[in-house]
Amino acid sequence: MLMAASDTLDGPCGEMSPAPMLPPELWDCVLDHLHDDKPSLRQCSLAARDWRPRAQHHLFRSIYIDWSTCDAFTRLLQSNPSLGSNVVNMEIEGAFGFFSLDRLHGITLDKWLRATPATLSHLLGNLTKLDLALITIDVELVRCVFGSLTTVTQLTLYACALTSFDAFVELFFSYPNLKRLNIAWIQEWETSQSQDAPLPQGVVVPQLEAAVFTSTRDNLKVPRWLISHGLHRSIHTITFWRVEWQHFSAISLLLSALAPTLRSLRVGWDHAATPDDWSHPVMTPLPHLTSLTVDFSTGRAVTIPYTLFLLSRLSVPALHTLTFAITCKDAATAQEVPWARLAEASARIARTAQLRRVVVNAGVRDEADGVNPVFPGRQLPLEIYELMEARMLDAFVAQGLERMVSFVVRGEV
Repeated sequence: MLMAASDTLDGPCGEMSPAPMLPPELWDCVLDHLHDDKPSLRQCSLAARDWRPRAQHHLFRSIYIDWSTCDAFTRLLQSNPSLGSNVVNMEIEGAFGFFSLDRLHGITLDKWLRATPATLSHLLGNLTKLDLALITIDVELVRCVFGSLTTVTQLTLYACALTSFDAFVELFFSYPNLKRLNIAWIQEWETSQSQDAPLPQGVVVPQLEAAVFTSTRDNLKVPRWLISHGLHRSIHTITFWRVEWQHFSAISLLLSALAPTLRSLRVGWDHAATPDDWSHPVMTPLPHLTSLTVDFSTGRAVTIPYTLFLLSRLSVPALHTLTFAITCKDAATAQEVPWARLAEASARIARTAQLRRVVVNAGVRDEADGVNPVFPGRQLPLEIYELMEARMLDAFVAQGLERMVSFVVRGEV
């Protein structure tokens, strides 16, 4: 059992002697090992006054707010303002549960957001990661709440409804230190709003370094806006996930603009190609790309041959890490992965690039599918993955790549 410095022990002849005194940084080190064990941290914060600041540092580092906790969060900060400095990651969800259709929950949270005192944001001076899910966002809400959280460096919009593109523009420029943008499954973009509106004057332009786009609407609209205004020149890592094949040419043009700075790319296609899609299957050369991740789903196996064909035409001379991220729909389709073709594609790239590693990452659900999904899916039996790994090794040995390839089960520690 941990002992506070103020505790005492029975010494010789029954007299009381002080407990061993440890430097505060050692107690902090002990508490740091409990950083993801909130029940233990709560006990430690109550056990000794000297432990409370460090325990609270971890307890309040990541905060989740929905309709049922929003008022309690306000009261907590009003009664103990210093706790706000511990908050680094904040997720605000506008509905109770991922698939909730009860609009009352969203209305309750919206009222709380619009009534939030302006002083509350000043208490969150160390907030760097903001996740917004299932929230209707308009310009007014940006100006009165979200835009005041100016220390944010990572922003996620998940299944939100933006009443106008102007709301997104205002939100983007509210964060001068923004480095990472993750947009997934935006429900609405008002089509009447022009994406060519002039940039706001007198603001610090964020130097965006990484971006993730998770649906066709997001894949095209936001990157085009970033590129049209020259806001893409610091981006070195980008993900286009679940891209529809008919937008292949558009994505290729986007990659052409990103190519000078792009170092890491992840891409996954949503549907099989049609003959019209293949009239001009040209891949943009990516001369500085060092890491490429290609998404496959065994539930959409018809996309795999087309993706491998594109890989064969890809010019990536600096590439040293190739990852196949395989999402398994079920045990049956997990056995249908064309390992021989994956190995052949890897061998072709190895002959023209500086390829050092090929990683096969398999699992039932991918993190790119969204923010904290409520239903992550049931993991497949271990023997299924063992069989996949054995077949993968056979295919890569045949291509002489056995020392280069590794198999990882997604979610393994």
